[in-house]
Amino acid sequence: MENQREYCTLYAERAKFQISAYFGGTNESAKNDDRKEYQKMLTFVRQKKISNIIVYSIDRFSRAGSSAITTVEKLKEKGINVISVTQPMDTKTSTGTFFQNLNLLFSKYDNDQRKEKTTAGMKQRLLQGYYIGVAPVGYKNSRDAQNRPILIHSDKAKLIRKAFEWKANESISNVEIIKRLKKYGLTIQKQHMTRIFRNPIYCGLLANRLLDGKVVKGNHKPIVSKELFLKVNNINTEKNGIRSKQRKNNPNLPMRGFVKCDACGKPITGYTEKKYNLDYYRGHTKGCCGYKRAYKLNEKFKTFLASFQIDEHIIEPLKLQMKYTFDYFNESNKDVIEHLKYNLKATKEKIEKVEERFVYGEINMELYNKFINKLKSEEAEILKEIEKSGIEKSKFNLYVENSLKLLANLPKTWELSSFTVKQKLQNLLFPNGIRYNRENDSYLSFEISPILTVTSTLSVNYNQINMNTKTNKMKKSQGV
Repeated sequence: MENQREYCTLYAERAKFQISAYFGGTNESAKNDDRKEYQKMLTFVRQKKISNIIVYSIDRFSRAGSSAITTVEKLKEKGINVISVTQPMDTKTSTGTFFQNLNLLFSKYDNDQRKEKTTAGMKQRLLQGYYIGVAPVGYKNSRDAQNRPILIHSDKAKLIRKAFEWKANESISNVEIIKRLKKYGLTIQKQHMTRIFRNPIYCGLLANRLLDGKVVKGNHKPIVSKELFLKVNNINTEKNGIRSKQRKNNPNLPMRGFVKCDACGKPITGYTEKKYNLDYYRGHTKGCCGYKRAYKLNEKFKTFLASFQIDEHIIEPLKLQMKYTFDYFNESNKDVIEHLKYNLKATKEKIEKVEERFVYGEINMELYNKFINKLKSEEAEILKEIEKSGIEKSKFNLYVENSLKLLANLPKTWELSSFTVKQKLQNLLFPNGIRYNRENDSYLSFEISPILTVTSTLSVNYNQINMNTKTNKMKKSQGV
């Protein structure tokens, strides 16, 4: 860096330029134009009306490619030239500008090429069994006889082995293991302890995103055996004589995490018992919800849904009422939408104005970000309001038709849906989930969707009126 600065200073002196300030000298990569010193320099030259920016080479100015070309063009419009000491060219001519732009693009290409080569090299090193990066706990970075980076055991390796042995042989919690390690002078966070137990590096294997899921044998000495590692992670081992597994999207366990225990308030999880291939829901807290066969709680949820189902006799009257409401809403909303569109146009004009002022150097990056973020947020809010305020009639009719079909047969709709749709439907109807009371063997809701409240109330009222009508007719027929 000192060498580059010396060359730039000599060039300025020969050209009889007065140096106003120096920028750079920090370890910031030129591939990104968010560099603090770079933005500081751009603000300085615009405010102080500087004529030239002198750099050692064009790739020291920027490696951002097309965005760098745009920046250079905007600077040129303000009468500011970017001069490369080692790549002299007359940027006042079209030929000089072309070659400068070509160099800026090549800098970006060169940067991308280096990244590809570096990534390929890292992958090759991993495939050869060499670990890349800072050594994990229990190891330390070193060099072999050929000066290649390798991992060797640190003074913490024995404690890491002890942690694996405690977990495998005593089945104690990670919290207890952390407490024991702390007594020996090794402090580890709870989340980090979990990562240690899952990291195959400790049994001599390497796993990395660059390997695309492949696991390779490392050149480092393992801290634990593969058998111990597998035992700790419950892989191919039996727990209490019964092997179990979890599937992320098990269609028989759609309420996993959605239902909470009424006693302790914690979500109920689910698993598949592998020996007999049976699905269960279970509570996290011992003695609360316990274990329940999944199909039983699923059937109970269908019964629970049935209590909110809309009566088919009120569907047509409800459609008619919704149509009247929609027409009234759209008519009264015309002025609102027009006002929103006017505000949207004004906000877009403000955004263009701020961008223009930044380009011409009237405001710095800090002010630009402050105003542009605020205006973009306002624009997004207005667009959201416009979308909420106007619904096409054809779409509205389709929404109504589909929604009422769903509400008229909630249990069946939920039962026949896929795992993903079931969960979406559950969260739509009960935004905060539901509770399961073990003593009463029943579900309770925290909060239900407003539309569900309205339709279920209408159904109850309709049935009550219907029942009263039948009772009155019966009384009349009996002469009461």
